[in-house]
Amino acid sequence: MKSFSLSLIGLLLGFCCYAQQLTLTGLVRDEAGQPIPGANVVIQGTTTGTTSNGEGRFTLKAAPSAILEISSIGFIKQTVPVSNRTTIEIILQKSSTELDEVVVLGYSSTKQQNMTGAAQVITPKNLKDVTANSIGQMLQGKAAGVQVGTNSGDPRSAPRIIIRGIGTLTASSDPLYVVDGVIGGIPNPSDIESVTVLKDASATALYGARASNGVIVVTTRKGAAGKTRITARLNKGVGMLSLGNFSLMNGAQLYDLQKRAFERDRPGQNVNDFLPAPANNANTNWFDKAFHTASNTLAELNASGGNGANRFFISGNYYKEDGILKETGLDRFGGRINFMHDVNDKLHLTLNGAGTVTRGFDNTGGSLYGAYTYLPYDDPYYNGQPYNPITGAKKWYGRDNANFIYNQQYDKFSENTYSGDLLFKAEYEVLPWLTLSTTNRAQTSFYTSETSQDAQGNSAKDVQGRLSQFSSRNYTLLTSNLLRFQHDFSGGHSISGLAGYEYQTYYYQSIGATGKGIFSGLDILNATSQAESVSGTKDDNAFSSLLFQANYGYEGKYLITTSFRRDGSSKFGRNKRYGNFYAVGLTWNASKEPFLIDSKTLTNLKFRASYGTTGNADGISSYAAQGLYNLTQQYAGVPSAYPSRIENPNLTWEVSNNANVGVDFTLWKRLSGTVDVYNRLTNHLLFNRPLQGTSGYSFITENIGAVRNQGIEVTLSADIVNKGDFRWTMDINAGTNRNKVTELYSDRTFVANGLRPFALDKPLNSWYARRWMGVDATNGNPLWEKVNADGTTASTSNYNEATLQFIGSNANPKLFGGIREVLSWKNLELNAFFTYQTGAMIYNGDRQLFDSDGAYDRYNLMNLHNGWTRWEKAGDIATHPKYVLGGNNNSQRPSSRFIENGNYLRLRTVSLSYDMPSALVKKAKMDGIRLTASADNLFTITNFSGIDPDIPGSGEVGTKYPFSKKFVFGIQLSF
Repeated sequence: MKSFSLSLIGLLLGFCCYAQQLTLTGLVRDEAGQPIPGANVVIQGTTTGTTSNGEGRFTLKAAPSAILEISSIGFIKQTVPVSNRTTIEIILQKSSTELDEVVVLGYSSTKQQNMTGAAQVITPKNLKDVTANSIGQMLQGKAAGVQVGTNSGDPRSAPRIIIRGIGTLTASSDPLYVVDGVIGGIPNPSDIESVTVLKDASATALYGARASNGVIVVTTRKGAAGKTRITARLNKGVGMLSLGNFSLMNGAQLYDLQKRAFERDRPGQNVNDFLPAPANNANTNWFDKAFHTASNTLAELNASGGNGANRFFISGNYYKEDGILKETGLDRFGGRINFMHDVNDKLHLTLNGAGTVTRGFDNTGGSLYGAYTYLPYDDPYYNGQPYNPITGAKKWYGRDNANFIYNQQYDKFSENTYSGDLLFKAEYEVLPWLTLSTTNRAQTSFYTSETSQDAQGNSAKDVQGRLSQFSSRNYTLLTSNLLRFQHDFSGGHSISGLAGYEYQTYYYQSIGATGKGIFSGLDILNATSQAESVSGTKDDNAFSSLLFQANYGYEGKYLITTSFRRDGSSKFGRNKRYGNFYAVGLTWNASKEPFLIDSKTLTNLKFRASYGTTGNADGISSYAAQGLYNLTQQYAGVPSAYPSRIENPNLTWEVSNNANVGVDFTLWKRLSGTVDVYNRLTNHLLFNRPLQGTSGYSFITENIGAVRNQGIEVTLSADIVNKGDFRWTMDINAGTNRNKVTELYSDRTFVANGLRPFALDKPLNSWYARRWMGVDATNGNPLWEKVNADGTTASTSNYNEATLQFIGSNANPKLFGGIREVLSWKNLELNAFFTYQTGAMIYNGDRQLFDSDGAYDRYNLMNLHNGWTRWEKAGDIATHPKYVLGGNNNSQRPSSRFIENGNYLRLRTVSLSYDMPSALVKKAKMDGIRLTASADNLFTITNFSGIDPDIPGSGEVGTKYPFSKKFVFGIQLSF
């Protein structure tokens, strides 16, 4: 009886539990809002579950207290409580430790576990966490060994990207861009799905002669079969001036300093002839006049979807940013349509189109320079109107006798760029293991600019006004035809690869004209009374390429990749237009060996090694190898010509020899890392060798010299905490690079190049200047080092006696990278991203003007930085010489005095996002609502005395357009 009673109770409990089960419908999406088909949805602790359909949707019966486990290959497993809900939406994050993640290499793609080369993928979530109008800004600090920066905070200024150091002297160091599989394209930030940075020869070799400086592969977004999804996004923000450690003196501070110097050095003269009186009434802050709080707007609208045979993605976007420097800014309209159609199981068609219209303006009238240099004594207004110092209506103390507030009324500059890109791809499956494809791209750009200097202003008053107009257009046509093969054999063997042919042609044409003498307010070139100048040019070149790649794998443990490419370019001499480039890469997946396959600690261990060659043809003229004549002269009224360039029939490719060794590992499925060590020797450098004046030519372009780059790159990604609704992840990347010139030409060991000459066995960007020795404590004079003939050294206060020498430092950072911290709890996520660099020595050229010890006494003076002192009396141990009106023994001239440590740590962005609860979203008949708030460039920790130490490549900073500190709020709606 007791046994029967227990059985009855168990049966009743089971019935009650079953009766309480809910019918749950759900949607599984990725971070970009795309549905994830085939995701596994299982009730925790049971074998009961289902999978999501092609639209990412699923239906499942579950108890109100049940916990769901959702997983999919390439994504992090997530647990979600049912909590009495009948509808649920799950967003899966891509896993940083999953080996099945697909890496897009341009011509091909492969799984992360099969990679033999050094390549790093940056996901959409990590790309779009900053307010950026270019792919360069999106990449800053995101990839190890990749330096990104800009010398200007102007919204129109494009950042510079350097991958694994500079490997050339005068040719281009810019990477190659590949969008949707072939060279070229428009990588509009709003449309990017992912970015892969290819670094070593094994990863870049298929691009051969174009890949010496690395390759950036961009994949744009595509549609997926299922419900049409619409996403709208709006960001609004403000940008504010951030001056870092830099500040200028106010009127009272400058007056006090200059008054003391005047009374000391010019006894008997009236100080009021030199300085304003009283000083307290003269205190203009020119930075406040030049800069303001500026707005920025980003608006996006896109739709994606399709059925089994057709998929589409359509987007439109608008970006507007007013510069923090008044009268600067840009706005850009962009659009894209990506369409894919499966004619049948064998034939697949793709049609991608993109276009942008960008408008920029700069009507500053010289305000950037003026904000740094104008004296606080001067008032920009007179009788309530902008004052023109040329009139002399009141005394103007500044050296340049200019007022940018007045000039802004009459000096105008505007520019417009119209760009279009059309890509057509057809792919046909000839056999189950053989595919033929043709990809064809047409890209064009049209640029116009206009500069107007009204007769009422000062810039062109002498010619009664000036108007300049310029326009250019270019187009690129490319065809890429590939035959791909892939086959798995019994016994664990597999082969894959491709063979192909490419041809690309480029054409450029420009025309410009300037006229003078024009009625005020007119902007028509035909209204000028006299032509001043006319210019025009045409340029074209072509590339022809054969490429081949073959890969072999055995049981996923041992992989060999080989590639070969033969490139020809019309840029080079008739004898050596073609170059051969190759690479071989080896991979050993040790984690698939018997001794590791069951390891719970070391879940992934892979070793990589590669060697190969790549080339460079950028940065030289299309006609650099040809003997040319200049045809712009006349003789006795008849058009005439004279030789202007010597032919070099043997000019050929700049070649990089790349070696890379790397290891990838994962511990406990929570910590993944990559370490790469590389050595890149670039030789046959494209260099304009100077010629003696008596030759009649200034230079000849030759293949001379070599540069070596060596470095280490480390990337770590960790799931620090992943419990319930709380998750904490961290990503860190670090890169080091050391380079030096290993060869120049003939017996040369030194080639002049300003403060950064090219010298044998010296790093590029090494500083060559007079060595600063400080201040003479007895009299306050500057001191420099003088090297005597016998090698001994002494100090001198005579600038011309000081010895020009290598200072022992350079502008290249010794360590640089980024750090990301992500904290998420339920629907709330906090993201902080830092960038940093150490070891770079920066030449702060600004200080020559406004830290000049009185040499430019009609310019303002910067306040002394922390730890700096100015000599006042005998015995003072000071960093700055005595202030002398007119200058102190050339103390402001270039020397190591102005070379400063460029170390910094910057909070590049911090953002907070919140996804509205799915129940509330469903009531609004929507799929998702996300709210965001972010701050960019919130603070920078540095001892650099200038505005910003982020100076990639050159290491020299002048009157820099500062970066803005931005605060942005946004909303994203999904339907």
